[in-house]
Amino acid sequence: MTSRILPPYQLQIRFSHNPRNARAMMRELSAYYIEPELAWVIEQKTMTQTEYRGFERDFTQPQYWITPLNSRPTHCIMVVAPRMPTLYVRAEGANYARLVGLAVEEG
Repeated sequence: MTSRILPPYQLQIRFSHNPRNARAMMRELSAYYIEPELAWVIEQKTMTQTEYRGFERDFTQPQYWITPLNSRPTHCIMVVAPRMPTLYVRAEGANYARLVGLAVEEG
């Protein structure tokens, strides 16, 4: 996994709250109207497909790279991998992906 600090930019994102995994996130985002939130994207994590699949399988697992985000409640991390949907992660005081979402134009 590689990290890249981005010049902060705002993006409309629909977040799923406390999803267990990517399936639960997609189910919530497709079953209910969730109001998009304006969030600051500040960092990009580029993962291999294997790393990404491991991450999306269980969002409740502690992640060392999420912890520094705890002091910034409206900031999020973009998670990308080849041929996979881009995920946006917010920690909201936790050490795991408490909020996970998709940009409005993607989902």
